[in-house]
Amino acid sequence: MAIHENGRHVGELPLAGTGTAARTRFPYALSLEQFVTERILVAALARHGIHVSWRSAVEDIAEMADGVRVNIVGSMGASTVSTRWLVGADGASSAVRRLTGQDFGGETYTQKGLLADVDLAVNLGMQKMRLNLTRGGFVGVLPLASGRYRLFGVVPPGFHRGPEADNLSHDAYARLDDSDLRHWFESYFSVDAELQKIVWAAMFRFHSRISRSFQIGHSFLVGDAAHIHNPAGGQGLNLAVGDAMNLGWKLAQVVSGEAPASLLETYETERRPVAAAVLARTDIGFKLETSTSPVALWMRTHVATRAIGLACRLPPVRRLFFDMFSQLWIAYRTSTAIDHSDASGRGPHAGDRAPYATLTSPRGSARDVMALTHSPNYHILLIGPIDPFQAAQLRNLLAARYAADVKTHLLTGNEIEVCRAYRATRSTKLVLVRPDGHIAAIANPFSWETITRVLEHLDKVLFRADQHRDEH
Repeated sequence: MAIHENGRHVGELPLAGTGTAARTRFPYALSLEQFVTERILVAALARHGIHVSWRSAVEDIAEMADGVRVNIVGSMGASTVSTRWLVGADGASSAVRRLTGQDFGGETYTQKGLLADVDLAVNLGMQKMRLNLTRGGFVGVLPLASGRYRLFGVVPPGFHRGPEADNLSHDAYARLDDSDLRHWFESYFSVDAELQKIVWAAMFRFHSRISRSFQIGHSFLVGDAAHIHNPAGGQGLNLAVGDAMNLGWKLAQVVSGEAPASLLETYETERRPVAAAVLARTDIGFKLETSTSPVALWMRTHVATRAIGLACRLPPVRRLFFDMFSQLWIAYRTSTAIDHSDASGRGPHAGDRAPYATLTSPRGSARDVMALTHSPNYHILLIGPIDPFQAAQLRNLLAARYAADVKTHLLTGNEIEVCRAYRATRSTKLVLVRPDGHIAAIANPFSWETITRVLEHLDKVLFRADQHRDEH
């Protein structure tokens, strides 16, 4: 991402580049229009036989002893659904949040924002995002996969005087005339480009809000229904997907009778602190970018932009920014769904994201650890020199002990990248990876004594085979 200050190039913020390919299989930023993302998700649901009912609204929710009863009004009329669990992924204006009585505390900023998808005749170099810091705040241009461009930024005070502009809430947009958008683009973007076509444009309010609870009885809130924040850093979609991933695997194991319902309580304890941290960071960034005080303007013009230009030349700083934007920094080290008995030593800790590492010897289509553990199961990685007989004993023990399928993978000493990433260069290390790719437990060095601690942890989050019960 190129950073400009009143049209003058001052530096680059790395959304990909040096060092990132060693951190993830996806070392780049991907920008898709919302309708494309929706199309992908709807197609994925259809492959699993799930139909999306559009133009439907939740009118009432009643908490029952064994679930919830939901009244829905749709194009075919009213209906009632009774379900064990309800997930409210219904956006900033969430009916589920409102009907479960959750406070949406936080702040609404005085500044207004603008979004627009347009056709531009422009050359942005290597198709990179461009951010321009101005006296009125910030504006930006983002290339989209379709070939169009997304314009975004802060609308200067008094710029738009339409009747809707002063009545915006977190769930409302105001229309913007084409002439206003063209004037905004020409006055603040400092881009040598011709605005050829405006596909759509709208104004909105900036907010930083979070629900008091993410779980209310048998109901859950995810994504914008649980938290909304200003767009500094572009964290919203990834944060929402992280919520869904965290809750999804836990809910799947509970409804399949593989895990106790108490596992679901860790969704809020793991994800709410993450959301609060993102809100705090984006709030600081937004206020630095938009403050109109003389001191803030001077700092932004004479200090911040130059500091960005210098700092982003340093590899550690570039990696820090990449981790922040990609959310690779997220860890659950204090979670009760994590075993903390092995918290010493170098290398990754329980609760961290399992490090990415390529495989010297691919396993089927899996060419890295991420792909190897990409299934809704717990995975045990045995890394380093390992006795195949001991590994077979462990597999048999796990199969007999748990209702769930716990998969075991042998990654011997010739897997150099894996051994280096997991710091297993001298002895065999056991790493238990959760379905969401975070480390649940570590046994180092691997022995029947240390594996006992891992089994004790699994006993807390998975049903034993003789305890298999129906929770859905």
